[in-house]
Amino acid sequence: MNRFINEAGSDLSKYGLSSGAVAGNMVFAAAMALDGETMQRDAAAATIADETRICLEQLDGILKQAGCGLKNIVKINCYLSEDAYRAEFWQTYDEIFATIESQAVRLTQVVGIACGCRVELDAIAVAP
Repeated sequence: MNRFINEAGSDLSKYGLSSGAVAGNMVFAAAMALDGETMQRDAAAATIADETRICLEQLDGILKQAGCGLKNIVKINCYLSEDAYRAEFWQTYDEIFATIESQAVRLTQVVGIACGCRVELDAIAVAP
């Protein structure tokens, strides 16, 4: 049976959204440093490094609700609102994943991102 999950403390369902979905042992999760009350970028996301960490922490929390974590990601899409953010994003991303030993397929794209956010992630993981 499929189920939808949200980041702890966040209820995106009031907007018709969820942070993730579980279908069998496949987990689909997404993350943005978004303040759910103001629907704008979280004030704690002052730098690209901050925003990247927040997104990865959210992603990890969503995946943990499905019985897995960052190490179980098999593919991750990384979206940046400007190419100028790429170096700071990758430095932070690589610092975090260096301790996880994940070999996820990665793709980075430069796109427009909603609500003033500069970083958005979506991932596919396989729960053990």
